[in-house]
Amino acid sequence: MGGRIDRGKAWAMRWYVSFLVVAQILSAGSALAQGAGQERRTALIIGNSAYRQSPLVNPVNDAQAMAATLGSLGFTVTKLENASKSQMSDALRKFGDAIQNGGIGLFYFAGHGMQVGGQNFLIPVDANIAREDEVAAEGVEMNLVLRKMDSAKNRLNIVILDACRNNPFARSFRSSSRGLAAMDAPVSTLVAFSTAPGSVAADGSGQHGVYTEYLLRNLTEPGLKIEEVFKRTRFAVRQETRGQQIPWENTSLVEDFFFIAPPAGSTAQPGQVDAELAFWNTIKDSRNPAEFDAYMRRYPTGQFVQLARQYHTSLQASRPEGSGGRSAAGATPEKPARSAEGFSFSREEEKDRAPRLAKDDAIRARLKTFCPEPLKQRPIIIDIAEESRAAGLVLTERSSRFAQLIDENLQQAGLTTRVGRTQGPSARPVPDVAGRSSASSGDASRHRGYYSIQGVVLSQQGANAMVRLKEASVSAELALRDPAGRIMTIVEVSGATFSGQDTSAPARTLTKEQAGDASSQLYAAFCGAAVSMERPSR
Repeated sequence: MGGRIDRGKAWAMRWYVSFLVVAQILSAGSALAQGAGQERRTALIIGNSAYRQSPLVNPVNDAQAMAATLGSLGFTVTKLENASKSQMSDALRKFGDAIQNGGIGLFYFAGHGMQVGGQNFLIPVDANIAREDEVAAEGVEMNLVLRKMDSAKNRLNIVILDACRNNPFARSFRSSSRGLAAMDAPVSTLVAFSTAPGSVAADGSGQHGVYTEYLLRNLTEPGLKIEEVFKRTRFAVRQETRGQQIPWENTSLVEDFFFIAPPAGSTAQPGQVDAELAFWNTIKDSRNPAEFDAYMRRYPTGQFVQLARQYHTSLQASRPEGSGGRSAAGATPEKPARSAEGFSFSREEEKDRAPRLAKDDAIRARLKTFCPEPLKQRPIIIDIAEESRAAGLVLTERSSRFAQLIDENLQQAGLTTRVGRTQGPSARPVPDVAGRSSASSGDASRHRGYYSIQGVVLSQQGANAMVRLKEASVSAELALRDPAGRIMTIVEVSGATFSGQDTSAPARTLTKEQAGDASSQLYAAFCGAAVSMERPSR
């Protein structure tokens, strides 16, 4: 009896040991598979504040926060604070060696930077610059970073420069170039500036610079492509600085990149989405119904198939019998015959009739997006600033006609909205300064606890010298935010119209059209995104 028990125990022990061995093998295999799926990410972060001339407040804080954030996103981070030229050069050399192993490379610099002769230089804290011709010897050439990335031949590289502060040595320089010069991005590289080339960025009055503060927020939003991260950052910085600082990027990326990938199964494969989106972008403004037919045949369950069907029907109905047209895969459509009677507004309007009808159909389709009744009762605050330019004056106002139209359109669609009111005068004319925008919808925290629509509308009326006609144009950039202040979507619309004489009536019509387009996009985004956000997780 005892022998049988001992043999049973021995058998059970051998079975248990075998189970552990198999489990360890499977666990190791799984770990290896996971490791293989995680792409190498390497970052070099430099923040220089303690300059002998013109010290800065935030770059070291920015670098510390950026290093911590990127470290949490899987980057192997090297961080330098208040670095000398030799330290920066040595770190760049090691960074270049590291990214030769493949994967993603990211370089971030906060501090003083300047351009000389069209070349950009990053300034170490020990730089001793008395004249312009000494910058090349004392600074670190930005092209050195790009050359390291280009020679590494890794999959993708990112350069982020929050370095466009005022030139502390400007008084002793012969030239007066501001900010940094534009740079071409090597293949598979994105170069991001905290402000547009030739402009100056703010150091910020808080713990971080304005640009880096908003960039840090967007880096940790799951499922955002890298282009969307910087687009949202640009929108927020533009609002915060009242149009005085507009971030800028130059990109040659050919592949998708997510700092935090979308949840598995939440979207289609990126390659499929991009191929479909690229196809749609090539035909969405077409007047040839055959191209929309080609899209529907290629993507019968595509995300734009309903719009394509409506465009196709409207365009087909407006074409005279017997008119030809070849698909997107074939030759280009036949060219219309040139009229011997010259330019005619009536003919141009008739020519644009079909696309306008198709656009109207698309707007109506968006407004039919399902929206649960409880969601419709959630209040949305509309806070839009409008800047109008005409006759050398700029009129900046809130509660503008555009905001009122958005409010009316969304209420007609069943949503609960109200136009935000601000204290003080609603409109103020000031002299027109080219290239500057003073309109702003304020900071994102203004309407915390509520859904909100914030943004800027720019409208302009004046003479167009090229066509010798009066022109009216309207463009809007609007952000739909959730109650926590996070951007749910960004909507951009723009349009222009010409008139022989007075542009007032065409401008009003154009404003109504663009507001209708924007309203439908906002409605569809609110109902779609908010439903998914409020749906309980399983």
